[in-house]
Amino acid sequence: MTFHEPLRVASNMQSQFTSVEQILLSQLECPVCMEYMRPPIILCENGHNICDICKQKVPHCPTCKHYFLNTRNVALEKVATKVKYPCVYQKYGCWEINSLDLIGGHQEKCQYIPQPCPVNKLDLGNCTWTGIGSSVTSHLKHAHPSMCIEYYGVGQGSIPIRGVTPDTKNCKFIFANHAVFYSRSEIKNGVFYSVLQYIGPAADAAKHRYKVEIFNKERTESLAVTLLARSLGEDLSEVYNSGNCVKLYPEQYNRFGNEGRDLAFSMEILTGGKNFQDYYYYGY
Repeated sequence: MTFHEPLRVASNMQSQFTSVEQILLSQLECPVCMEYMRPPIILCENGHNICDICKQKVPHCPTCKHYFLNTRNVALEKVATKVKYPCVYQKYGCWEINSLDLIGGHQEKCQYIPQPCPVNKLDLGNCTWTGIGSSVTSHLKHAHPSMCIEYYGVGQGSIPIRGVTPDTKNCKFIFANHAVFYSRSEIKNGVFYSVLQYIGPAADAAKHRYKVEIFNKERTESLAVTLLARSLGEDLSEVYNSGNCVKLYPEQYNRFGNEGRDLAFSMEILTGGKNFQDYYYYGY
C-alpha cells in the first residue's frame, strides 16, 4: 500500500455512506480506540459515550474527566443495530460495509486482516513486519531471501535441499502460481516428516495438493503419495500424528536413502488445474 493509499480508501469508504449515515457513525466513534462502538455502550456522568472494552482501560471519561456510570446508552445502541458498519480493516484497503450482525462474520475472514510475518509464527526468527496477505510474498522475498524458492515447474532444474538432521530442520517458502507455500522437513524421534502448508485463508488450503514420489538410489523402487496441502494455521504435531504428511520410519528412510544419507524425491504441486513439478533432495 502506498503512502497515499489510506486517504484514497477513506475517501472511497465515505462515498458509500449517505450524509445521515456518516453523522450517525460519527456519534458511534469511541473517543479512546477510535473504532465504531457496538453494544454495550456506556455513559459517563455528563452523557458522553464509550465502548465497553475501553471503559475497562481508562479511569474516567477522556472527554470531560468525569466518572462513568453503570448505565448503558440504550438509544444509541438501537441506532447501532440499524446503521451499516465499515469493516475494521478499511484502513488496509477493505471496502466492505454491512449491518452489525453481519460485519463481524466478514471481519473473521477478511482478506485485509493484517498478518505478522510467517517467520515469527513458524519460529524461524524474529521479524517485526506486519501487513496484509497480498504483501506477504514481496516481504518474504525482500527480507528473507535465503528461505525462499521460486517454483518454475517442469524442466527448470532441481532444487537441492540438504542438511536435515535430528537437530536441524529444513524450511523453505515456495512461490508457485501466485500462491505461497511453506515446505518443512525434519526428523523427530527418529521419524522423517515432510509437509507442504498453504499460506493464505485456511479454507483455500484444500484447493492445493502435492504429489511426492520417492526413489531408491538404483531407481528400481519408488514410493508415491498424494496429499492435500495443509493450512499454515494447523498444528504441525497434529498433522504429523494424523499422517497427513510425508512420513518415513527409520527402516523406510534407510531403504530409500543413498550412501550419503540423502533422500531424493520429486514433488508436484497441483493447484488451480495446473501442474508444477520439480525435484527436492533431503538428507542428513
